[in-house]
Amino acid sequence: MRVPCRLKPGLRTSVRLLLLIAGLVFLPVGRALAWNAPGHIIIAAEAWRELPAKFQKRASELLKHHPDYAKWEKAFATEAPDMDADAFIFMRASTWPDEIRETKSEYNHPHWHFINYPLKPKSFPKEPAPSSTEDVLFGIEQCEKTLADTRAPAELRAVYLSYLIHLVGDIHQPLHCCSLVDKTYPKGDKGGNDFYVKPGERGISLHSLWDGLLGRSVRPRSQWNEAIQIEAEHPRKSLPELNRARTPKDWSLESRELAIEKAYLRGKLKGGTDWETAPSLPADYTKSAKAVAERQAALAGYRLADAIEKYLR
Repeated sequence: MRVPCRLKPGLRTSVRLLLLIAGLVFLPVGRALAWNAPGHIIIAAEAWRELPAKFQKRASELLKHHPDYAKWEKAFATEAPDMDADAFIFMRASTWPDEIRETKSEYNHPHWHFINYPLKPKSFPKEPAPSSTEDVLFGIEQCEKTLADTRAPAELRAVYLSYLIHLVGDIHQPLHCCSLVDKTYPKGDKGGNDFYVKPGERGISLHSLWDGLLGRSVRPRSQWNEAIQIEAEHPRKSLPELNRARTPKDWSLESRELAIEKAYLRGKLKGGTDWETAPSLPADYTKSAKAVAERQAALAGYRLADAIEKYLR
């Protein structure tokens, strides 16, 4: 059980923001991948907590066929012996698709993690993403089809459950659903990977900043507690989007709109082309972005739980 925080809500938020910004200052400037690992794990923890016991059991039984199951089982013994083993392994499964992105794994699908809707200031007309059968919408569709097919090989279904957990998280990160196109970036800024800002003393990519908004703790218990906190602050009844946007395509368009409004500030956010030319962020930008990220995480957790119930029947 989470120990109640004795800080006043406003002070607690300020402390969390200070820790977040301190961590962002020292982020590496290499290409970002997705929500960072703690972010994906937090979303997975939310979904696990939402799942009825029988679906938790089905997910756990399926993940036993995953090629990395023995590795996760071993990690549990040293990293989180005070947690439920099945919950821990479900959480760890959320990061696996990123872990294999630089490998020759037959299961590596590097283009499944994003969709590049072009964002063109100042009017930001709605335009389709470049034609592709290799984006996050296609990836989620493949996961759904495979999980629904009980005749598919168990290992493949386990792998695609891991992918579903991951990709539902990815599609709720606004910068995974866009690419800014303007005079500076005529071919697009790759979801903010080439758009640099300065949250503290050092410049980082806008994508990296958003990836880290859900926290950076590597402790599973802390990630679990953060999931509880987000759920408490964003219960289902407070999120009308759950009834309004029901498909992955809808979720991707939600994220596109958030990228326009909250990430790029409708084209008013100033950025540099490398960390040395990065301008400072506007006051309260990180605070506002973190609030968006936590709401998106809540939506992702609920939607992921609902998808697992649907496809593991």
